[in-house]
Amino acid sequence: MGGNNYHKRTSIIWVRRLSKLLVLSTLFLIFAGALVKSHEVGLSVPDWPTSYGYQMFAFPLSDMIGGIFYEHGHRMIAAIVGLLTLILAFSIYHTDDQLWLKKTGFFALGLVISQGLFGGLTVLFLQPTPISVIHAVFAQTFFMVTILIAYGLSDERAHRIHYDKVDHAGLKIPAYWVTGLVYVQLIIGALMRHTQSGLAIPDFPLAGGYLLPPFNQAMLNTVHAMQFDLDVPFVSMSQVVVHFLHRLGGVSVAIAIGWLSWKIYQMKDSDNRIYRQTVLLDMLLLLQITLGAFTIWSLKEPLITSIHVVNGATILGLSMLMVLRILPVRLQGNN
Repeated sequence: MGGNNYHKRTSIIWVRRLSKLLVLSTLFLIFAGALVKSHEVGLSVPDWPTSYGYQMFAFPLSDMIGGIFYEHGHRMIAAIVGLLTLILAFSIYHTDDQLWLKKTGFFALGLVISQGLFGGLTVLFLQPTPISVIHAVFAQTFFMVTILIAYGLSDERAHRIHYDKVDHAGLKIPAYWVTGLVYVQLIIGALMRHTQSGLAIPDFPLAGGYLLPPFNQAMLNTVHAMQFDLDVPFVSMSQVVVHFLHRLGGVSVAIAIGWLSWKIYQMKDSDNRIYRQTVLLDMLLLLQITLGAFTIWSLKEPLITSIHVVNGATILGLSMLMVLRILPVRLQGNN
């Protein structure tokens, strides 16, 4: 009996570590995908699921140059994430007693498979906007699910099941708003990137020379004049609107995070983990605003743009973790 308990504890520790590795690997995958898009090299490897006729891991490393390095590297990282998800799903099934967590593990597996298929379709159909946007949104959704799994397996949550007496009811609504708005903002960001609208408004903090843009022909003419001077492609009014919606989304996210932070800083008995996480969230918000500005000022320099994307995903992940820490454990499912 003692040996069985030791083996089970060891297995659970291993699965917890694997879940954290999957979270970090998924974040790195998002960064790799952002580099592919930022360098506009998504079709550098024009076939799928092979790479120039090679099985993925048989592709010569000496040929991974230029855009192929980013695109094929992205595929290899995605395959590793898929394998980790497969191992984690079956490991949870055999080591954990929580039915909801077992189901979530297999949901994550289905999600990562779907993500891979959409990635393939993106290549085969020459990067159509709807499929490309869905591919990007699935990546963020999968990242949230990996955080849910990692927290469900964590020591912190296990401890809360027996000892959690802190009431965070007043934080639930702002935390929900933050997570929801960040998720929507990332969807708009994906739409902006895949409709080539990243420089549709090429100035910041103004928008086409206006504080509140009128979205008329005069504004579009001003935008085109700026784009001519910067030697970037002209855009349509619909692209200008998409870009401005992304800026509005950023303002909405900042207000929501400010609301949540204010409520947490007002709490004298706030959980230290939640307090520290709030400080980090505020810092990442300031970094994200700065990165957004430099993305425009640098004319979408690939590394800056990619860090902007992955930092946004990190904010989403922290927001998701905040909800899980605030939500009573009994509402997260114990069976």
